[in-house]
This record gives sequence, structure tokens and C-alpha cells, in this order.
Amino acid sequence: MELSTELKQLFIRTGAALTGSVRRVFMADVVQFLGQGGQRRAETELGWNRGTIRKGQRELASGVTCVDDFAARGRKRAEEHLPNLLTDIQALADAQSQTDPTFTTTHLYTRLTAAEIGRQLELQKGYRAEEVPSAETLRIKTNQLDYRLHTVQKSRPKKKRPETDAIFAQLTQWHTAAHADPHTLRLSLDAKATIALGPFSRHGQTRVQVRALDHDFRSNQTVTPCGIFLPEYNELGAFRFSWTRARMM
Repeated sequence: MELSTELKQLFIRTGAALTGSVRRVFMADVVQFLGQGGQRRAETELGWNRGTIRKGQRELASGVTCVDDFAARGRKRAEEHLPNLLTDIQALADAQSQTDPTFTTTHLYTRLTAAEIGRQLELQKGYRAEEVPSAETLRIKTNQLDYRLHTVQKSRPKKKRPETDAIFAQLTQWHTAAHADPHTLRLSLDAKATIALGPFSRHGQTRVQVRALDHDFRSNQTVTPCGIFLPEYNELGAFRFSWTRARMM
């Protein structure tokens, strides 16, 4: 049976207006009306899916209605509901971000929390409160854009305390008195970070080409550099303390 253009448009509009089992049964009726090869013609001429047609044919033959479970398909991504969400998050984060200072990663570190990004979406981007995603969703989207929450240098608290000036003023008095006393010897002691002994890479922080292990295995011996400085004689002595871990037999 040949389908006229008007009849095709009628079937297409009717199928688009129906939903669920009613739509599938209607599609099965049309295929049955078309006769042999109806599924193929419905797919090519009407744009219907053969899987949906077969499901409707089973419902039509058995009289049993299949209940749809659309909720089991899961929620759509937030950017499908809000097409400009990722662009807006990136614009907000770029203004408050810095690169990794060690240049070991390509991450951008931002001072903005997920909750603050939500507030800025309302204030700067005109989002309504009810359409702003949750803080957890914003955190996931921010991480997907390769931003990491990190305290940048400008937002760190100052190390200097109000008592610092008074402490150094008292030290100056003691240093002056010790320098004037011939029976007092001033010493300056300092110890550096403990270093693991072994052929380790040291994270590449050297200009000297050395051979290192492909993995930084645990070291059984460490060394702690120390120094003793005599300010009056301008003499410096360097020492080291070596520690060996007991091996488990």
C-alpha cells in the first residue's frame, strides 16, 4: 500500500502526540495496516524505531501493557539543563585561580569553594536560587574542569604575630649584653630537613644529571644537616647526624 504525503504526516504527528504504551500500540496498528514489510517502511518513511514497534506489537498481541520506568534511566547532567553552566564556572574560577607553583601538574588551584561558586552564579551570572545546582554538583563540575581547591599565597594568614616586634626587641638587648660580656659566647644552631640516603630523584630539584631509581623506595638511613655559627668570630661549622633504621628480619 502506498502512503501519500498527507497520510505520512498524519501518522508522524499522531505518533509524536502520543506517549508510552498508547504510542507503541498505535505504531503497531500502523505497521499491521501497512502489511508485509511494514516495519521497514515505518522505519524509513516515518522515522520510527523498530525496537519500539516490536514492543508495541507484543503489547497488541498479548493485551499486556508494559509499564515504563523512566526514573530508572537516571538524571540528566546539570549542564544539559543549564547549557552555560560549565562556561560560567570557568569564568568565575579563572579570576580566582593560579597555576601549580611546582609545575608538576596542569591543575589550576582556586580559592573559591563550591558553595561560594553557587553564590557567585546568582550574583554575577543571574541564576535563580532554585536552579543553582547543589554544592556537591558544583564541586564535581569544578574538578572536571581541572580546578582544585587550594589555599593560594594571597589568602594565607600572615606569619608575623603582634608579639613579634617585642620578642625581637628583647633579643636585641640580650645580644648586645652578650657581645659586651667577655665571658659569654653566642652560638647560632640550626638543623635542616632530614634527607633520605639513596639514589633518589629528589623530585628533579637539581641541575646535576644523576642516575636515580625509577621509584623512590623507602630508605634505611637518613642524615640531618646541622650547623653551628659563631657570630663574634664569623665562623661556621657544619655537621651531620646519621640515623639507621633497624631492618626486620
